[in-house]
Amino acid sequence: MIDRGVDRRAFCLGAVAASAMPACAKNDLGLKFPRLSRGINLHHLLNWPEVDGDGTRISYRWPPFSGPSYQLADSELALIRSIGFDFLRITADPGILIMASGERFEFLVAYVKRLLDRLFAAGFNVVLDLHPVAVNPDFAPLRLVEDRRAERFQSYCRMVRRLAAALSTLPAEKFALELMNEPWLSTQPQQARWPQMLEELHACAREAAPNLPLVLTGPDWSSAAALTYLDPSPYRNSNVLYTFHYYDPHAYTHQGVEGDENELVAGLHWPASVENAQEALQGALARAEERPGFGLRQKRDVKKSLNDFIAASHDMARMRDAFAAVAAWSDAHFIPRERIFLGEFGCVSESHGVMIPNRLAWLTAVRKIAETFQFPWAFWAYKGYGRMALVEQGRIDWPTVEALGLRHDE
Repeated sequence: MIDRGVDRRAFCLGAVAASAMPACAKNDLGLKFPRLSRGINLHHLLNWPEVDGDGTRISYRWPPFSGPSYQLADSELALIRSIGFDFLRITADPGILIMASGERFEFLVAYVKRLLDRLFAAGFNVVLDLHPVAVNPDFAPLRLVEDRRAERFQSYCRMVRRLAAALSTLPAEKFALELMNEPWLSTQPQQARWPQMLEELHACAREAAPNLPLVLTGPDWSSAAALTYLDPSPYRNSNVLYTFHYYDPHAYTHQGVEGDENELVAGLHWPASVENAQEALQGALARAEERPGFGLRQKRDVKKSLNDFIAASHDMARMRDAFAAVAAWSDAHFIPRERIFLGEFGCVSESHGVMIPNRLAWLTAVRKIAETFQFPWAFWAYKGYGRMALVEQGRIDWPTVEALGLRHDE
């Protein structure tokens, strides 16, 4: 990560009170787009559809999203609103949309529209996020962005065009379509592919829906740094918003997450300290010895992750610098801060039975710094796996609500 100077002017401006923001806004072309302030991600409504198959040939169970795990009660919507969230970022698996045609595609569009109408009626603005997952290997996140000319990416573009056309009549002051979540492009050669891909996706959506608000992001899993390297000039005359995500330091926020290089890490603190990180590394290596499938490569990965964590010496100043860089980018390109939002941030609550120290301080810091720079934000997530959810086993984590600066009515 490249360190950048803090935008001192932003600190002088201070945080803008969310309650003072109007419900919608207009960009410099006079086109409407949804006003976002304090949001939450819903990852269980339109994602991880049930499938049948042997891992190579996949078919989606029909009708999709019909089981109890995909539902959201009116009482839950009312609670989310009463806590103080004003917008929802709904993740949607693009794979099922790509595979659907004819009546099945129309069914999905009608289902999505009914859901959106219900969320609008409950008082929320909504970002619909096309969020690739690995439920269908053909459309796993990395495979979708391997090659712009490949049929897989082109099928994604065709789906975006069809979906944008179908959603083009939705109220622009309440709704935006996010073209792709967290592009899995991290190395420099990989990231170099993204600008053309994003322009193509934007062109497909814009051709089908001239005024539909669109959400754009940078590569490298939508990192703050990647957004600042994005050239926004191709979208200057388009009704777009921008987004970035924040999970830094990754070793801290994702310790104990299954499948992550920090899967066996526990007890890591924030801000970083050398002694604590070395202690966490020894603990992780000891757990690795108890896991027969945890080989030399995984041990190397966890060592590198924690050594990087030590080297970065991540603290409040580094966090502030990341947001300041996005603010400087927005100012340099004359993009109002209200058109850039923190689409995801979160931190696991526990790892290997150990509660994560300083988690609430980390959440509070991210939220306050985002507000200082006048960036709307969306917490990850309402429900879901990974132990980052606001609701676990039917109970709300009220300390997290407080860390987010929202109402605590327990």
